[in-house]
Amino acid sequence: MVVLRQRPLIRRTGELLNHTGIPSDPLRKPLALLHTSDLHIGSDTYPEKAIQAFNAVLDAAHETPVDAVLIAGDLFDAFRVPWNDVDYVIRSLAALACPVVILPGNHDTILTSPASSFPFRGLPANIHLLQAPNGEMVTLPSLGLSVWGKPVYNHEPSFRPLGGLPPRPSSGWYVAIAHGLVVNDNANLQRSSPIDTQELALADCDYIALGHVHRFENVTQVHPPAFYSGSPSDPEKPTVARVYLHPEKGVAVEAIHLPNHASGNNRTR
Repeated sequence: MVVLRQRPLIRRTGELLNHTGIPSDPLRKPLALLHTSDLHIGSDTYPEKAIQAFNAVLDAAHETPVDAVLIAGDLFDAFRVPWNDVDYVIRSLAALACPVVILPGNHDTILTSPASSFPFRGLPANIHLLQAPNGEMVTLPSLGLSVWGKPVYNHEPSFRPLGGLPPRPSSGWYVAIAHGLVVNDNANLQRSSPIDTQELALADCDYIALGHVHRFENVTQVHPPAFYSGSPSDPEKPTVARVYLHPEKGVAVEAIHLPNHASGNNRTR
């Protein structure tokens, strides 16, 4: 099938949420990041809608060019995803003129199962898939950016998405990417993949890109800024987040409202 590259209407919130307090670092330069999550490509429930939502994310990345794309979990929906969908996603991300960092979420068993046929060894150079069970750091020297994340191999209460966050690198921007549920009381720590608010408050990084909750939400605990991007596949308020890192102005986060594809449209794979 053919991809019809029609530009959807992408609406901004009109308000930037700014966070200052960035440590001084002469190697930091202004960056713009596109933060997304929870596309659930390959879903049995809404397969075409998920692809349309993915196309809307691509359009958002092209409309206002960004320096990197962060996918905070659940890019795919399950272990068995149609190969044409997998191939389309890889080719589309490879065509972006920037690095793409992918964190597997609890639905991304196609990315975490040892029995998966996903082409791990043949990924394009700009796609960075985080795979180390205890967390992995990707360093992008051309951007002065380091991204750390821990894939969800076991979606259970004992798994802590921000557990083991390494100290801040000696220079450059530092972003953590995590897929889990932010909780603020001990009772909710029994939820699978919990992220305690104290973990957010103590994280020594410049931004925390979160996935798992399907709505745009600011869960910052003073510093660093921590946001759920929302889901591009959400039937009511599909969103992504655009993140601006500036050495003097700090961090600004903007919700980008995407077209609603609940009923689908005429663009397909």
